[in-house]
Amino acid sequence: MSGIDVAVGVVRDKVGRVLIARRKADVHQGGLWEFPGGKFENSENDEQALNRELFEELNIKPLGSGPLIKINFNYPECHVCLHVREVCDFAGEPIGREGQECKWVTVQELDAYEFPAANKAIVSAIKLGRHYAIIGGNDSQQLMHNFESALEQGVNLIQLRVKELNESDAEKILRAVRDRCHKLGVEYLLNSQMPVQRELGEGLHLTSFDLMSLSQRPESPGLMAASCHNLQELRKAEQLALDFAVLSPVMETVSHPGAKVLGWQQFAAWVAEVNIPVFALGGMAREDYKKAISCGAQGIAGISLYR
Repeated sequence: MSGIDVAVGVVRDKVGRVLIARRKADVHQGGLWEFPGGKFENSENDEQALNRELFEELNIKPLGSGPLIKINFNYPECHVCLHVREVCDFAGEPIGREGQECKWVTVQELDAYEFPAANKAIVSAIKLGRHYAIIGGNDSQQLMHNFESALEQGVNLIQLRVKELNESDAEKILRAVRDRCHKLGVEYLLNSQMPVQRELGEGLHLTSFDLMSLSQRPESPGLMAASCHNLQELRKAEQLALDFAVLSPVMETVSHPGAKVLGWQQFAAWVAEVNIPVFALGGMAREDYKKAISCGAQGIAGISLYR
């Protein structure tokens, strides 16, 4: 089967909207919406190919871009590797130079458009953001302090992992978190080991044990993620079509001194094997962000990182 490398751009405007275009009816996957880009030429890298394609297709010149996700996808007729980059600053005004329909849409509106199957993970990556705060604590006061601290730092993706509290206290904390997240538009997931009843649409974060015990994705409209520690677990998360995973421990952590760590080389190798967004977890610091992105991570995650 032939392989094709394609540069793809997630182009954002000043208010965070994303640019999408409709494929012409007479081409592969015609009529579906897509993120702009095109095939590599000669010895181009992904950034060079994207810059050329965006100018040829849309009359814009990126002033900088960064990696978002890489996706390997097998269509019946070919294998495609999508090198997806995020463009937040560009010169020019986008126009469909090849006659294609283009439009700006909000992140929330993306689900209303039909994309090729290979683009599902791109949509997930766009919606998630780059930071994932894991909120825990030994008592209610400490937990709420950690939660508010993450919100103050602008984190919009949060996991509530409360295993130490009894059911009554955990439910009380959850009510407070629900209220704050709903008011602020923050996405939150509940750890699968929490002693609470989830509401319809609430996100679920599976422990690695719970992940490996499943044969199919639980039915829920909310976000679904999993904790992974090896390639087998990452592949299971992909098989279940989860929205994202966290892979750990990348570096040594205070909570698990002496535990075997993956290191960035192993992290990058395993992330490259799956087509879902993966956050780096374990010993993360703010200065690790760029390294994580360069190794294929969706972003960084942490427990103490956002306190």
